[in-house]
Amino acid sequence: MPVKGTDLVLKNIKSFGGGFERHLNKTMEQARKMLDDEISKNISLSCHSLEDLRKAGHPYRLGGPGLHSPNWQVHTQSGEMLKSKTSGTIPARYAGGQFRATAYVAMDERLEYNAYVIYGTSKMIPRDFLHGSLANKRDDLWKLVAESLSAGFRQPATFGIETKNY
Repeated sequence: MPVKGTDLVLKNIKSFGGGFERHLNKTMEQARKMLDDEISKNISLSCHSLEDLRKAGHPYRLGGPGLHSPNWQVHTQSGEMLKSKTSGTIPARYAGGQFRATAYVAMDERLEYNAYVIYGTSKMIPRDFLHGSLANKRDDLWKLVAESLSAGFRQPATFGIETKNY
């Protein structure tokens, strides 16, 4: 996550003491858990069975009527998609004049169905539950990181959330 005003941030880090990186890593673990929980919730809906989806005319086909909003949420069928989700953090590090800390949630690309659901197919609408979940939690994540890290600073810093598309 990029931080603006590095001179102020470096001054704050010195005043924060030796526990800054440990505190940042703990905060990123909280952010990882928050995002992981949101994604798990959005790929394991159970409000419709496969039979219900058939009766509804396969609402996720191209041109389908849709069953609910947001339409990027996914109903559990076999549970393989949920099992293929991984998450973690990369410890904080200082490089090139920037502090970087990373929390991530990813889907195993070896499960082909993940890509079909996220990007769609010629017959099925895309349901990008990764970016949809991040959009749902973006403000909460930003608030968590900003409040957690600013709590130890004498002057508040500005934080941003960076996303990557692969």
